Amino acid sequence: MNMQPDTFEKAQKIFKHITDIFEEKQINPSPINYLVWYSYFKGDKPKLRQELDLILQDPFGYNDRAGRRLYAEHLDDDQEQSDLDKLFKRLLDAMMKKLTAWTNKLESSTEQFDKYTKDLSNNTLNQDELKSLTHSMINTTAQMRDHNQTFQQELMTALTEIQRLKRQLLEARAESMQDELTQLGNRKAFNLAIEELTTQEPASSLFLIMTDIDHFKSFNDRFGHLVGDSVLRYLANILRKEQKPNLTNYRYGGEEFAILIKDTDLEQVKNHAETLRQDLQKVHLKRKDTGEVLPDITASFGIAQYRQYEPIDDFIKRADDMLYRAKQQGRNCIVSEFDDSLKQE
Repeated sequence: MNMQPDTFEKAQKIFKHITDIFEEKQINPSPINYLVWYSYFKGDKPKLRQELDLILQDPFGYNDRAGRRLYAEHLDDDQEQSDLDKLFKRLLDAMMKKLTAWTNKLESSTEQFDKYTKDLSNNTLNQDELKSLTHSMINTTAQMRDHNQTFQQELMTALTEIQRLKRQLLEARAESMQDELTQLGNRKAFNLAIEELTTQEPASSLFLIMTDIDHFKSFNDRFGHLVGDSVLRYLANILRKEQKPNLTNYRYGGEEFAILIKDTDLEQVKNHAETLRQDLQKVHLKRKDTGEVLPDITASFGIAQYRQYEPIDDFIKRADDMLYRAKQQGRNCIVSEFDDSLKQE
């Protein structure tokens, strides 16, 4: 990854911290966990540090799944080539070399046949010379046939392997774009989607809904991490249930979700948010272990519309600001930047 190298002393100090905390909290010393905690102690990723601090406050604490999520959202932005990408490239390079060799052989055989043609046009050839020339032509033709057959077999084998690798690449890339807990698109998928949608015409018909579960931290503190995960999965299921062709759902981070809706108007966007709000409020979950009915689950929603040519970060911030206002107004509500109460301020 493209990180600035640290001094030996600093790196040694950080790894001492990591070793101590891994032993204390019984954390699996995997490469991804080391990278996450190295960045945490180094302090170069404030958002990662903030999220990890919240995770450590949870009774269940840090685990491998949390590490993979933090790595995907905060440390995997440079999109280094995967092993599959490298293998795919090596296979294509090998095929190009084989194709070049086959082309060179074809050119050489063509030149040889041109020479045979010239020799045949020489009417002074005697019987022995004609016999020798015919024998040479037969041999060259046989060699060319054998070479072509070998190349075709190698080509078919390579094409089969390329198709297999292509499927694996697509599956791996799709998996890297999916949030493990909710099975929605993750932060990386959201970043790619919003960048693409804001460059399409007309981008002004693009809306962003930011939503998160009200009082989720206190909910997590009271009932624990596993119950909190169940609540997040339930909200994700509601988002999928209300899926439409012109919208995509993402887990933006923690308990916050993002919904991108294109080719629509404000009224339809607000109606969609209201449907989600009501669907979630109707939920009455029970704990599997005790049968205890959990408190009502509600969510707040903030809506913003893309302004042509504005920076993406400004667009996201406006939706986040509306979500914050929804929290200020008592939660379990929807706030749009076009609301009359905001216009009067």
